Amino acid sequence: MSLLTGPKGFQFAGVRCGLKNKRNDLGLLVSDVPARAAGVFTQNVVRAACVDHSRAVLSTGTLRALVVNSGNANCCTGEQGARDTARMAQLAVAALNLEDQPVAVASTGVIGQLLDMAKVERGVFSAASQLGADVRPFMDAILTTDLVEKHASATIGGAQILGVAKGSGMIAPNMATMLAFVVTDAAIGDYDLQGMWKRVMDRSFNRVTVDSDTSTNDMALLLANGLSGETPSEAEFERALLEVADSLSRQIARDGEGATKLLEIQVTGSANPRRIAESIANSPLVKTAMFGCDPNWGRILMAAGKAEIPFEMDGIVLTLKSNGEDHVLFEAGSPAPFDPKKVSSGLKSDHVIVDLYLGPGESETVYTCDFGYGYVRINAEYHT
Repeated sequence: MSLLTGPKGFQFAGVRCGLKNKRNDLGLLVSDVPARAAGVFTQNVVRAACVDHSRAVLSTGTLRALVVNSGNANCCTGEQGARDTARMAQLAVAALNLEDQPVAVASTGVIGQLLDMAKVERGVFSAASQLGADVRPFMDAILTTDLVEKHASATIGGAQILGVAKGSGMIAPNMATMLAFVVTDAAIGDYDLQGMWKRVMDRSFNRVTVDSDTSTNDMALLLANGLSGETPSEAEFERALLEVADSLSRQIARDGEGATKLLEIQVTGSANPRRIAESIANSPLVKTAMFGCDPNWGRILMAAGKAEIPFEMDGIVLTLKSNGEDHVLFEAGSPAPFDPKKVSSGLKSDHVIVDLYLGPGESETVYTCDFGYGYVRINAEYHT
């Protein structure tokens, strides 16, 4: 597998310490110098200790490193779980000789189990000894039920942005995604980095849903160390950040547990097209119809209507788009003539756009996926 390198001044490592039965399960991401940082976190009231720890650390506006584990969410584990999170950060400080510089912690995996801290300690020191330019061992360390690694990059002059993410199930982000880490060597001046990051989140990760469930461990962090010496304009930088985050969002939706295709729900018109798009994207009946390649347009309109946002039936145009073809299924208050076999064949594509026009107005897009047999199998067997 080819080497994947990040921006200047960032090092990565991933090792297997035994929290999972296979694959890497502990990773380190380190900046050579203190990096300006921003972060968003789950709004779920039930949240992991790492969320509170990392939010507090980020109040300084800088980060030097991140330690992350998979296989155990360290959530709902009481005071011991909070102590273990703090210990993870302390271990990273010691292993990296950081002298109490700020270190974030992220965890993902099964809820309600204490971490095996002896394994974590061995993993942190092992990872610290293997830091390098290759991002792939780190990417492997953050995965759980993901089938593929997720990464995206952009360049702005001499500066680079690299983002990596994990997420496959329990995905309906509310201010973040499962886990996402974006690093850049751009020199960002006096930008309001936190405000920019929140705007980018709202236009990317917060528009992804796999199963309508917001994780207890959601976290998305941005680190900028300035080592390229390149200072893009604020608008240029935000556009490039959005490009990376949007790509990662699509990858997360496409890799939904048991999914066979990416669904892009586009809604135009009404007082709240985003709410309608989310209602369609979260409908199990729509998602199973898409898995079965069934052009059952009634389910889509049902899901649009249950959002309780008024619109006129006479103004609706519902179109399914795939493989470069547009299939109008409903128009002007009545079913449109279409060839069911041809539309069903088009739905076998791994990228389908559901385009719902409700009248003139703003357009909103939400990313999701279909529901297949694999989703039930993965989640029925996840813990036991």
